[in-house]
Amino acid sequence: MSIAPWRPWRELADIREAMFRNLMPGLWEVGPRFDIYQTDREVVATAELPGLTSKDDVEITATEDTLAIRGEIRRSEETEDQNYHRAERFYGTFARTVSLPAKVEPEKATATYKNGILEVRIPRAENQRQRRIPINLH
Repeated sequence: MSIAPWRPWRELADIREAMFRNLMPGLWEVGPRFDIYQTDREVVATAELPGLTSKDDVEITATEDTLAIRGEIRRSEETEDQNYHRAERFYGTFARTVSLPAKVEPEKATATYKNGILEVRIPRAENQRQRRIPINLH
């Protein structure tokens, strides 16, 4: 069993996110969807960003407990003037900020993009890492 500090503000942010997701689903889908997990050393966030063509089209920022992604997915020039029968894919600007499950060291974060998935790895803050404490028997 791991012991984690109670963070009421993070819980409040999660409640706010759920409320907006349920009340205004169309507006909420403007940002990328995330999967976030943590290991004993880092927090890993993956986000779906299909259609990203340049690293200059996305900006990633992190604090000790949040991750923000904003950017733009551009429609290719060859399809811009088409008369669509159905257009469901998202193009345009997006922004999303999520709470992280542990305090992190944002200055050591790394990001990679492959096959439409952005992966951000951020080391957990030193004081947030679990450390096994040996017992000295006398």
